[in-house]
Amino acid sequence: MSPLNGMLQQIDVSPEEDARRRREFPVGAGVTLADLEDAGREQVLDDLREREPVTWLPALGGWLITKREPARQMLLPKSGATVEAEQNMVRASLGRMMLTVDGDEHERYRQPFEVPFRARETASAYAEPIRAYARELIWRIQGETELTEAFAAPFAVGVAAQVIGLPLDDIRKIDGFYSAFAAAMEYTGDPEPLRRAEAARAELTDLLVQGLSRSAVVSESDLTPDEVAAQLRVVMFGAIETIQASVLTTLMLLLQHPESMAQVRADSSLLVGAVDEAIRWMPPVAFIERWTDAPVTLEGVTIGAREFVGVSVIAANRDPSVFEDPLRFDIRRPNARHGLSFSSGAHHCLGVHLARMQTVIALEEMLTAWPTIHLVSVTPPSGFAFRRPSDMVVAPHP
Repeated sequence: MSPLNGMLQQIDVSPEEDARRRREFPVGAGVTLADLEDAGREQVLDDLREREPVTWLPALGGWLITKREPARQMLLPKSGATVEAEQNMVRASLGRMMLTVDGDEHERYRQPFEVPFRARETASAYAEPIRAYARELIWRIQGETELTEAFAAPFAVGVAAQVIGLPLDDIRKIDGFYSAFAAAMEYTGDPEPLRRAEAARAELTDLLVQGLSRSAVVSESDLTPDEVAAQLRVVMFGAIETIQASVLTTLMLLLQHPESMAQVRADSSLLVGAVDEAIRWMPPVAFIERWTDAPVTLEGVTIGAREFVGVSVIAANRDPSVFEDPLRFDIRRPNARHGLSFSSGAHHCLGVHLARMQTVIALEEMLTAWPTIHLVSVTPPSGFAFRRPSDMVVAPHP
């Protein structure tokens, strides 16, 4: 453990040990960071899952799990894995908060937010305001448009403001903060993204602390204002970055699969399954990180203590032992929710019910307002830790 702050310090693997692991795991040794980030290279992860489901990945300086069951096991508390590591890039980007601590501190940070984000409370408090806001944004769209800027970003930021009770008026600025946070969560060794994330974190914290007197969360917890602001930063991350991804990716897939689009237009109840399947097929959160506090054995591979272990959510969600014909987009897939898109264990996504509801409402309102939608162009979803189309141009017809 680090003597300065109590966080686990990842071990340094010797060149000799690295060479041994490369020989033992030749498929993983050939994987690059681009394979984990670029659109169209998902087959590399599929190949890893079939040949080396738990592998040494020199490009990451750690291990990668691509099979669903060992990935799920790694995320459960009984695995002994931790997020409290000096090298945690989420902590470096977003600071110390519920996603970067374990045990009692994690529970203290998370507990005040549990009730407001339960399914019933979420639907009761937010469904109608979200629907009204979606309609307002859609009404403004006339003709061919880039949907990220015209709808996905303002929708995500605006709903985040409603949910946490803070006036976040500058959509472009807030969205920019979270783009900086996401860009810093990559293991490239470049200090510049972290510098930008630190600057964004300081500015966003000032905005949050100034507005906390209007947030209902404060009066219902014993957290200090700075602690509340730290939790809101990550709550907003889920409400902004990942909602944009789920809305854009679901619509993209429906437009690319006309038969599925026709089915959801004929029966809007199928949209729930379409959203679940889109999130499985291309998860907004593509990579989850952990560190071993003690040795762990998965798929016959023993990983030592204080080692970095990554979970490829994309690969786990495409595991054919769990999902039949996993590359097919199937809006009626009965087990689409068995993916790891919302993580698992103690750190499972706090806003899972809100995320699903918000995405379904957005799609419902688009399909109602636009009897036909033409996909003009889309940049396929890419990204290391977070994946979504960077731009998507549609031509809707009222």
